Amino acid sequence: MKFLILDVYPSDDWRLVKDTAGGYGTGNDFGSNLFSQIINKFVSKMISMPPMYAVYIHSILKTKGMEVEYEKSLNNKKLIEEADYIILPTSIIAHETEVEALIKLTKIYKKKVFVVGVFSSVLKKNYTLDNSFVVPGEPEGFFLKIEYKKEILNNFFEKDQVQSIQNNFVEDLDTLPFPDWDYYRKKYPLKNNFLGFNSKTAIPILASRGCPYSCFNYCTYPLQQGRKVRLRTAKNVVDEIKHWMSIINTNKFVFRDPVFSINRKFTVELCNEIISQKLKIEFLIETHLKNLDDELIDLLKKAGLKMVYVGIESSDPEVLKGINRFTVNLDEQYKIIKKLSLKGIIIKSMFMFGNPTDNETTIKNTIDYSIALPNQLVQYSVFTPYPGTPIFKSYENKITEKKYENFNQYNLTYQHNNLNNEKLDKLKSYGYKKFYLNFKSIPIVLKSVLSLFKN
Repeated sequence: MKFLILDVYPSDDWRLVKDTAGGYGTGNDFGSNLFSQIINKFVSKMISMPPMYAVYIHSILKTKGMEVEYEKSLNNKKLIEEADYIILPTSIIAHETEVEALIKLTKIYKKKVFVVGVFSSVLKKNYTLDNSFVVPGEPEGFFLKIEYKKEILNNFFEKDQVQSIQNNFVEDLDTLPFPDWDYYRKKYPLKNNFLGFNSKTAIPILASRGCPYSCFNYCTYPLQQGRKVRLRTAKNVVDEIKHWMSIINTNKFVFRDPVFSINRKFTVELCNEIISQKLKIEFLIETHLKNLDDELIDLLKKAGLKMVYVGIESSDPEVLKGINRFTVNLDEQYKIIKKLSLKGIIIKSMFMFGNPTDNETTIKNTIDYSIALPNQLVQYSVFTPYPGTPIFKSYENKITEKKYENFNQYNLTYQHNNLNNEKLDKLKSYGYKKFYLNFKSIPIVLKSVLSLFKN
């Protein structure tokens, strides 16, 4: 039986990643001035990866004895025509393109299409056509459980069968086969440049799923993964690390956990396992500052931590209160980031403009605060009330953006009381220019430029 994973995108001109923002995806747009456009081009060249669940599905199908291909274009008619079933990954940043592809696959090619990804469940009506089936929940659970007989698979496309399918959360993450990155990287770029630490392939990897934090009010990760934290065993994670070190000859890993160190005991166990097995690796994590203390920072550094992403969002307490965002106070943020920096760990602080109570002053204060921190990198994105999140209900009648593909976390999509898209674009451009042309940023800017020649 032949399956084709068809992962379509509206453009290859800039960075579009469906795996980010809890499977909704993001598409970087750092602003319209010359400096911001240079950053856009840099990031589009240095970061590229598919949705992890799609690569997991590829591996699951292979373990079930199926033939499976991964393709990003509708142009390969032969692959489409030969496939018994198509699997279509979805996102908000490619929504209109995906629906257009789905119509063509079901109407013209007459193919049966399994539609996967959290956004297809949120906007189910747009993906529900004759000969399409929207897989609810984690698609890996679905493809692990189903029986691979055509008469059974075809039943999913009968409308009266839809309600019998559950959410398919994978409770034991160790039961998942390792995603087939070796296959994928031979067809498409797979990279996160780590600012030139080395030119080896950076392998996406996860140790946990789920996030219980209060920012679920606007964050999409709980929609994709639930609020219950599920952990792999440290042994299973390390086995995967060793697998890719052997198969691909890389020591570079990007942990895609929503909050990497959310379970301190597990994090310590994993770091100790990496250290005890003398694995000389480099890795990137995203976490919450409240989960980092002196002992854990030392241990993470010893295990190979090279870069950490931390969400700060705003320097204004009232702005944070307006989005129900919990964080540590500003003095504590500074101290923790300083400790990371002194250990030689690169910190990327992530901020969000256009929050409901933001104005030009609060945003400029946040930019000044981001420069004052002992961090080396920043990201300025835009608050987005996503369909499916609890906060969306209160914004539904304020949405001004008609095209879902523009919900890329860098555009203002709703009627703001104090700001518009033009003003936010100028503030983003102002922020990036002020941060990266600051004297303290010269070393990281030079390292970024040099990394272009190493990848």
